[in-house]
Formats: sequence, C-alpha cells, structure tokens
Amino acid sequence: MSAFIQLSNDSLRAEEPGRALAGLEGMIGQSLVMQRLFARLRQAAPHLRVAAIEGEPGTGKTLAARTLHTLGPASGAAFTACPAAHFLLSETQALLEEVRGGTLYLSRLADLTSEQQSRFIDFLEWWEHRSGRDMNGIFPRQLFVGSSKPLRQLSVSGELRTDLCYRLTAIRFELPPLRDRRDDIPALAESFAIHHGAVHGKAMRGLGPGSLARLLTHSWPGNVRELETIMANAVMDCAGQWIRPIDTPPLMQAASALRPQISTVAPSEDDPNLDRMILRHITHVLARTRGNKLRASQLLGISRSTLYRLLESGSLASHK
Repeated sequence: MSAFIQLSNDSLRAEEPGRALAGLEGMIGQSLVMQRLFARLRQAAPHLRVAAIEGEPGTGKTLAARTLHTLGPASGAAFTACPAAHFLLSETQALLEEVRGGTLYLSRLADLTSEQQSRFIDFLEWWEHRSGRDMNGIFPRQLFVGSSKPLRQLSVSGELRTDLCYRLTAIRFELPPLRDRRDDIPALAESFAIHHGAVHGKAMRGLGPGSLARLLTHSWPGNVRELETIMANAVMDCAGQWIRPIDTPPLMQAASALRPQISTVAPSEDDPNLDRMILRHITHVLARTRGNKLRASQLLGISRSTLYRLLESGSLASHK
C-alpha cells in the first residue's frame, strides 16, 4: 500500500496501472485518517440502528452511508437516500414502503427549519415505537442522517434542537476533507480516470508524468466531488490513455470560482502586461466553463489546440 503515497514520482505510477485500490466497499483511501475511519465503520456497521455522518460538502457522506448499509444487518434490503427536508415534505408513506426493512439515509439535516425539526422528532418517536414492536412493518431497519456541519455544533448555536441532536449523535462518523488526506489523491484520481474512461468508452490507464504534482498543489475546497469532476473533464479532453497536465483545468482558478473573492484592485491596474491580462481572461473563462476546454475555446474564439499551447506555456507569445 505504500506505493500509493510515493508522491514525488509520477512515472512510477504510470508504469503500474490497474493495481488494487485500498479501501472499503466503494470508498477509497489508504491514508491513516481513512484507515481509522474504515475500522470504525467495520466495527459499528453490524450493530447500528441510528447514526450521524458529518463532513464538508463533497466528502462522500452518501457513499459512507451506503457502505454502512452494505456491511450492516439491512444489506439484503433497499438503501434509499434523499434530503431530510424532502422526506418530511413528500409522501413519507411511499418512501417508507420503498425502504421497508432497509436503510433510510437523510442528507442535509442542517437545512431543516424549526417546524421540520419538530416533525422529524415526531417521526423518530413513531418509528422507534412501531418498529420495535413490528419488525415486519413498513419501516426502515436503519436510519442514517448526514450533515455538512457537526450536529452538536449546530445544537450549541441554537440551529438544531437539543433533543433532536441527542437522538441522532450517539454514534457519529466524521469524514475528513480531501486536504487532510492528500495521500489518497493519487489513488482517487486514478480510479476516477479509469471509471469515467470506461463510461465514455476510453481505455484510460491513469495519470501521466506531471499530472499528479499539479493535483497535489490544489486546496480542493470541493473535496472528493471536485476531484471527480476535474478527472471526468480531463478524460474527455485526453487524447491518449494517460491524463496529461494540459488535460486538467487551471485548478487554482477553479478553486477561486468555487469560493469567489472580491478584488479591490482591477487586474489591468495591478499588472498592465497585455499577454498576462489576456491569459487571466482565458483562465477566468475556463473557470466559468468548469474546465471544459472545448466550450472555453468556443467562447474565446480560438482553436482548442491554441488554448492548449497557451495553458502549457503560460504565455501568449505563440498566439499570432
């Protein structure tokens, strides 16, 4: 497993495609923080009835819930996921019928209004009373909730009812952000490249020289979901079997697009150099298109090959 964390040698990875990935069910990770999480998931899964899964957006909470379901006593029945607010506003009976004897995962718990939290408590009391007496009824056997903010923190701030927090947080799993598990980026990126290559009928083998170093310098505010989006776009732009640096969008610009910042100095006043000004405009357009180079080149009115050259060289000298 140590081969996955040799981050300084891209060519080593390029020579060893298709290796088994460390992880648990559909979750990938060989970093220490993920191995500890996997151990907790394995240990708790057979005994769970209610659990909370917390983590920033894009960290994989639904996948973690599905993993608990697969490893738990309800694995032979359905796994149903939906936002908590949608569950409370929709035909609850139909959803309960769908998840009979299985696992119900309710995401985005922090979005519930005060009224919805009261209704959720009523549902929990009804579920605990009825399912405890009639295991063959229309009830989920397990109930997991997900939140992008720690539920106990929401309770302290008054955003979540204390009694609801107590009911849901006896067992909690916290998913780390991608910036805290950088050792997993190589395996995740390779897995996404191969998966999306298969989806689009392209025999991808992984990351070519130079590509990994670029991914490792990014802060990944969108976490694993952002990495998968980047790799899906890279697969579409890739002409061969290995992802090249020019196949991935300018990641720092993509990050700033996800977390917009207000600039107090106009770029033209800060740096009057014409070439760099135009290059900044190109990267801005790429951020708008979420890294889609074909769409960006169309908006810019240049060919995609010209766009590649500009991004590769970091200069506009070759553009006549």
